[in-house]
Amino acid sequence: MRLAGFTGAPILSALAPFLLLPIISRVTGPGGWADFSAGQSIGILGMVVVFFGWGVVGPVRVARTTDATGRAHILRESLVSRSITTVVAIPLVILTTALVTGPDFKVESIAMAVAMTLGGLSPSWFCIGAARPGDLMLYDSGPKLVSALVAMPVLLMGGPVLFYPIVLAVATVVAAMAHAFIGLRGSSAKRVGLGDGFRVLRVLLPTAAIDAAGNAYGTTPVPIATAGLPPAEASSFASADRLYRVGVLAVIALGNAFQAWVLEPDATSPARRHRAAIIAHVGLGVFGAVGLALLGPWASGFIFGAAVAADPLTCTLFGAAFFCISSATPFIRNILIPHGRYRFVLATTLTASVVGVTIMTLGSINGLESVVAAGVAAAEATSLLILVVPGLRMINTPAPHPVTVQTAEVEGSPSSW
Repeated sequence: MRLAGFTGAPILSALAPFLLLPIISRVTGPGGWADFSAGQSIGILGMVVVFFGWGVVGPVRVARTTDATGRAHILRESLVSRSITTVVAIPLVILTTALVTGPDFKVESIAMAVAMTLGGLSPSWFCIGAARPGDLMLYDSGPKLVSALVAMPVLLMGGPVLFYPIVLAVATVVAAMAHAFIGLRGSSAKRVGLGDGFRVLRVLLPTAAIDAAGNAYGTTPVPIATAGLPPAEASSFASADRLYRVGVLAVIALGNAFQAWVLEPDATSPARRHRAAIIAHVGLGVFGAVGLALLGPWASGFIFGAAVAADPLTCTLFGAAFFCISSATPFIRNILIPHGRYRFVLATTLTASVVGVTIMTLGSINGLESVVAAGVAAAEATSLLILVVPGLRMINTPAPHPVTVQTAEVEGSPSSW
């Protein structure tokens, strides 16, 4: 039942933009489609800045904190710290999107980047850690689906593309506020001030660095491609990237479904649960890689239009990347991070980021779409190859039991690395 709930929420999240992206790709045309996709990608990176590690550490802390007061305190810490990061992230994504995109759909691309950035206010991580798939549906997937359904008739009737990101931004913020109000109502948890928020950010810096480094090669391919490739090739690349990103939602869904189960403090056979998660992720990786390679060009042309259909070689390379990211996920989320191996994961992610971004940049400079896609695959392959051996060695070792930021500050401080 938990698997179905945690899988259903990301599926709805995936379906929501797919209701609109085919319309948007046809309205904006090849050049505008690449710009709009670049705005989405930059916004995802902005979302990572807003989350600032909460998406990685938050579910673990919530899953290992069973009392309501403790969970309410965790929620307060996240709200204050993420308010700070939101103020920092939004101007950055506006500036970056303005520099990368062309003039025709610049405002729409910037608005989309801001709307995606505000997704970092989502309580999805809290719902995952608390094993509440219903809340994940209501507060994370629901706003995305409602926004798409509201915007669809407007766009079909020739309304402005700008309408969609505005509705999405409003729905995201309202849902986050509703979850916070309900979650903290009547709570006796200690208040968290602005100073506490900055302290939390300092503690989360190592994890945030891991997340940011990973997303440096996870969300920059489209902006890099848009900056250097001809508009037609950039749009073709953007279509392949969109299919890949929707596929990654399945990886996230599977990771969400397994994480709370694998990390339950009273689990009778943790090693067996780890092996089940690993096998499931490898199987999903194989399925997704084959699907992207064989069906990606046709599916992208059917969904986004023949003018922006993805190249077969690009789809194959994205398929290889999908296999690697799916296979690596359980090692990071369920083994290495819970064991406090932040430094190792950070070093791995930085290495993969350097490899990926370097190859992607070279491809963009030389106008080679397939080389940009090869950079995505190379980054994910580098990460998997480095992580798998230590992850397998630690599979039978029980993870420590961190429950507070104070504990995390001692165990995760730079001096202890």
